[in-house]
Amino acid sequence: MPPTPIHFFSIAPLHFIKSGTFDITALLLSSTCIDLELLFFILNGQPLYHGFSHSYFFALTFFPVMISLVVFVAERKFPEILKSTYKFFRFSPTELKYSFKSIFLSSLIGGVSHIFFDMWTHRVSSYLFYPFVVFSSENPFWIGEYEVLIYVIVAFLSICSIYFWIKRMRTHKHTR
Repeated sequence: MPPTPIHFFSIAPLHFIKSGTFDITALLLSSTCIDLELLFFILNGQPLYHGFSHSYFFALTFFPVMISLVVFVAERKFPEILKSTYKFFRFSPTELKYSFKSIFLSSLIGGVSHIFFDMWTHRVSSYLFYPFVVFSSENPFWIGEYEVLIYVIVAFLSICSIYFWIKRMRTHKHTR
């Protein structure tokens, strides 16, 4: 898969199209934090591979709950930090505090989309369907040389995100 931030840009259009429904902070954290597992392996001198956090089980259970709680608390306890962060990135969200339901939905989509895009582009991804099956050899969903199709889709969605972001910056600039 492309670099971790691209996971976020591939789903960010959801926020720009339905900003009252999808929390940008939850989308960002949930679509990128799954790769913290790889950082853990690097820091421990272990070979890089997709383990438990790169499973649909993790992305559908523990992970969205953890991310949702962090985002929910952050939006209520640290609104000024969020505002200054948004301002730094020239991002003007329509809301700063989303309902837990919206945060959870965004977290769920972020994690699942990460796993979905990765499952086609990684030759080895043993834990995709953990605990039901653990692939001992090659990932059966890996599409080999056709993975370029996934890269094209993700690139297109990322370009859409950047377009919507610039459009929102211009619209916000004119409404001041």
